[in-house]
Amino acid sequence: MKRKLLLLGCIVLGLCCAGCGHESKISEDYQQTAETLKPEEIKEDVIATTTEKTTETNTSEKAETDEKETIQDELARIELKSLEFENADWDSMPQQEMNQLTGQWYMLWDEELNSLWGRLSDELDAQKKKEVLEEQRAWIKRKEMHVRGEGFSAYGGSLQPQIENTVAEEMTRVRAYILAEYLAAVRNEEFVMPSEIRENMDNVDPCLNDIFEKFEGQWIFDDSRGACVGVERSETCAYGVEGSNWTLWVTGGDIISDLDVYGYAENRILFKVPHDDFDSYYELAFFNWEDALYFAYGTSLDAMDDVIYFE
Repeated sequence: MKRKLLLLGCIVLGLCCAGCGHESKISEDYQQTAETLKPEEIKEDVIATTTEKTTETNTSEKAETDEKETIQDELARIELKSLEFENADWDSMPQQEMNQLTGQWYMLWDEELNSLWGRLSDELDAQKKKEVLEEQRAWIKRKEMHVRGEGFSAYGGSLQPQIENTVAEEMTRVRAYILAEYLAAVRNEEFVMPSEIRENMDNVDPCLNDIFEKFEGQWIFDDSRGACVGVERSETCAYGVEGSNWTLWVTGGDIISDLDVYGYAENRILFKVPHDDFDSYYELAFFNWEDALYFAYGTSLDAMDDVIYFE
């Protein structure tokens, strides 16, 4: 049932968005569910994907069970709780209830991730801890951007929190298994990564480089003057932005890069460029299963007024 959530959401998206207001920020429900940390705010002794610490009750319960079960058994226990959410009667729920329940589902895995990191941080040697800390910071940044990018498909609508919570839950579940594998290795415990988790890693946590590759090329929007939007690897681009991997340029217009990415999904990249008095936002997207390319600009996410549409 879980994997049907986003499909169901797509079917009702038009109805949900039609009567909803817009806000130039990630949805309020998601922010209340998950106060995301910026990478520079992360402390070495605590990594939290959306919360800075777990409750004292959860900590004490974990201390009791930690001596009685292996890491493999622990993840199996969390999966049983997760299955309760998956088997909920989603078809009969109003949208607000689905938003709340997907938020709780996400928090189940977020709390497990925090718990795993707390123990892993205590048991890793200094060098390995530094490596995993950097890896976790990068993952948190990817999660935040991927949640924004997927949620933008229903921006300002009642469906947005459900989409964001579902993406965050799926990414956090996979990441929890990765940290569990690390912790089991430190403790010399046998741990088998489920094949479903391993096979789904790339789909749940897509590589931004792979998404840029889909847009690589020059897209003409004015035949009379040969004006186009170009998406090129920075190292071979005449306008390549220093320190970036990918550069996007517009004839007679702006130059942005992967350093400006604010959010992304399978067929969408959002950019944010700060200025002294305002921020600029850009959306590069494929529609109709890559039959058409869309490029838009605006001063807020809900006001992409300057649009170039490629047939």
